Amino acid sequence: MTRAAPFQHVSAGGMSLLVHGLFIAFLLFGVSWRSLPHLPVEAELWSALPEPPAPLPPPLPEPAPEPVPAAPPPEVAKPEVAKPDIALERAEKKRHEEAAREQAALRRKADENARIEKEKGEKAAQAAKLRQEARQEIERKRLEQELARQTREELDAEETQLRGVHQRQGGASRQARLVGEFQDRIRGKIHDYVRLPHNLVGNPEVVFLVSLLPNGEVVRVDRVRGSGQPAYDDEMERAILKASPLPLPHDPEVARAFREGGLMLKFRAFEEAAASR
Repeated sequence: MTRAAPFQHVSAGGMSLLVHGLFIAFLLFGVSWRSLPHLPVEAELWSALPEPPAPLPPPLPEPAPEPVPAAPPPEVAKPEVAKPDIALERAEKKRHEEAAREQAALRRKADENARIEKEKGEKAAQAAKLRQEARQEIERKRLEQELARQTREELDAEETQLRGVHQRQGGASRQARLVGEFQDRIRGKIHDYVRLPHNLVGNPEVVFLVSLLPNGEVVRVDRVRGSGQPAYDDEMERAILKASPLPLPHDPEVARAFREGGLMLKFRAFEEAAASR
């Protein structure tokens, strides 16, 4: 709308100039064609010609084209991630939970079975232990009774042996003296090897049956009756073996009395202590 205004002014000025030109031409040609008598001519004098039309203003410069914004780089299409199926997820979660519960139940059952088996094993072991202890106690009492019986028999045999020696020699006093003398000598040699324990209680007594060779060498030592203090019994048995060979009388008959049936030896701790001093 603003650019059309100059063209409107140009059209109006041109039309005015054209009208005036045509009018003047008419006057000139009209007078000469008619050959009218010369009449006084009236002329309208203009003091000034109309101002020529104002020059057209220069055309406005074309507006600079607006810069076309650079096209943004094409967006890289992100791969579409498939939305998880909620129902499938719930079913999978439920399946895992059920499997975990089953595993936990199996572990609890296994632990319970292991506990029961352990208790059974402990009870069986305790029962077996009690049975073993009962058998050992029965065997111990049986051995004590058997040992007591053997001791009585052996002591009786010892007395019989001594009586037989006296009778066979026909001189009871002489044989008794020889037997007593060599028993003292045998005990004396054994005492040389005795080292009494320091923790003895009371005056323990132990009886041994010693088997000898003709030269007095000890071939066997049997504990006929223990003292109840194993340390003392073991020490006396060790001393007997260390004292081998034992002294025997030169008289074959008397020496035979020491060998036949074995030599019965009885020891008391206080006597051994006195002999050692």
